[in-house]
Order: sequence, then C-alpha cells, then structure tokens
Amino acid sequence: MSHSTCTLPDGAILAYEVLGSAAAFADDSAVPLILVCGMAMARGDWVRLSTTWAQSRRVLVYDHRGIGDSKHPPHLTPEADEFTIETLARDLAFLITHLAWPEVAILGFSMGGVVVQQLLVLPYHPTDPAPLPFRLTQVILSSTRAEVLRDPNYGLKMPEPKTDSATYEPPSPAERYAMIRRTIETTVDPSWIKENGKFLDFMVQRVILGKPRSLHTISRQRQALQLFDFVDLLEKIPPDLPVLVMHGEADQIIPFECSQEIVRRIPSARFVEVGPEPGKLPSLLFGHNFTHYFTVAVWDDLVREFLR
Repeated sequence: MSHSTCTLPDGAILAYEVLGSAAAFADDSAVPLILVCGMAMARGDWVRLSTTWAQSRRVLVYDHRGIGDSKHPPHLTPEADEFTIETLARDLAFLITHLAWPEVAILGFSMGGVVVQQLLVLPYHPTDPAPLPFRLTQVILSSTRAEVLRDPNYGLKMPEPKTDSATYEPPSPAERYAMIRRTIETTVDPSWIKENGKFLDFMVQRVILGKPRSLHTISRQRQALQLFDFVDLLEKIPPDLPVLVMHGEADQIIPFECSQEIVRRIPSARFVEVGPEPGKLPSLLFGHNFTHYFTVAVWDDLVREFLR
C-alpha cells in the first residue's frame, strides 16, 4: 500500500494517505475528513468506509507513531521517545499543518476519540498551550471516553510484550491466529459473531498478512490511555463547534455511559439520533467497532448529513 510520510519535530515519521476520487480532489468546497485510529489499529482498517467517504471528499488516513508504516524517532530506542495521548494529539496537529489544510473535519474512534479530544483542548493546555493553525468544522467521536477507564471488566485485552529476550519465543502461527481472533471478537458482539462469524477468518488473515503491529507500541498506547487528564478542559471547547457522539449499546470495550459523559462535558456535543432518515442510525445495537455494522450507505449518509 503506497503512502506518503511526514517527519515530526522529534524525528518520528508518520505514514499517511490522502484518499479521494477525482471529483473529491477537484471539489475544494468539501472539507477533508480525517480518520483517527484506535488502539492497535492501522490506517488500512478503515477500508470498508474510507473508500466510500472518499467519493465525495478527501479522506486522510494515517498510522500513529510506532505502528503500521509509521516509525519511532530513529535516534531513540522505542522505550525512550515520549509517548502520551498528548504526544499523539500534537502529532496529528503537526500532520494537518504539514498538509496545509485550512479547514478539516475529524472522526476519532476509540483511542482516536481520546486523541481528538486532546487535540481540541491543546489551545487551553495549562502549561504549553498550542493554538491550532487550522479550523475544525465538525468532529465525530465514536466508541470513546473523556476520562481514564478504570473498570477492569472493560478495555481491549491484549498480551503484554515479553521483555526477557533470552527466554522469549514468538507465538506460533496458531497462537497468533487465536490471539488476533479473540481481539477482533471483543470489538464486535455475540449477535454479530452469530450472524457474521463466517467473515472472522478473512478479518484475521487480513491482519496477519498486513504490516506487523508492534505489541510494544500497542502496550505503550494502553499505558497512555491510563494517564491522560483533560476532562476539566472540555468545557472550553467552542460552543459553535458541532460535535457528534455515537456509541453502541453492545460495546464490550468501552461502557456506553462514557458517551453520555462526553455529551455532558462538551458544550456543543449531541448524541446521534436513531431513525430511518439519512444522517441517523437504524439502532444503537452495535459493538465497539462501528465500521462492521449496518450498510455502508448508512455511514455514508450519516457523514454527508453531518458535514453539510
């Protein structure tokens, strides 16, 4: 998969792609949409929806530092570079500035939604404020939260990387397959598995055949998700910024209540409506990874209507 790169101030390299049809690139009136990955994701995981959304506007997909085709700073060991939610938010701000886009809309999923909220409050950072050199037109927050998740019954369960290289043995193909399958299963729900289980093998093989996803980086993402603290700044987000929040009631990774907390905290946030009309969802009966649910047309209509 061909991609472009952006070198960050600390030397880390972000891999990204700007997707879009010829019409999308020709239409300067359509605000670009940026898709921000969740924990353990790579940019290709958006493929079911990104190609559809890219028919009507430019769509940016990228890999967070240290995963997919993106790199840690070359002069530092993977353990030595700064890796926090704020780091990832400043990475995103730098990438948008690199692209010289004056206006953008953003969709943040799971950890990506945490990164987007951190981006929104960078101008109000208590010790190192960073005004954004671009305008956010709309924000979509999906399957995410505004505070650290403490409930041990939730969260993405993945193995910790082994630190003892003398005794470490990489997982066998069968063990790796089982690990990836278990992870994917937690991002949906039992009803989805019952109806669509035949697709699980394809989904697992797609991950196996794709760019390796560093367990060390994923572990650092998990650690970063235990340390962010911006909830008291959310009230400073401009009240004229449209923020759409969506969350499935069958989410096994982040409790549904977390979405309601976001709506309470962000002045301009509203929760997605349910109904048959374009721009609404058929129901809230979906799991963590919303991209696996409903028809592509449902999500296309939702984004088109919200980004009008």
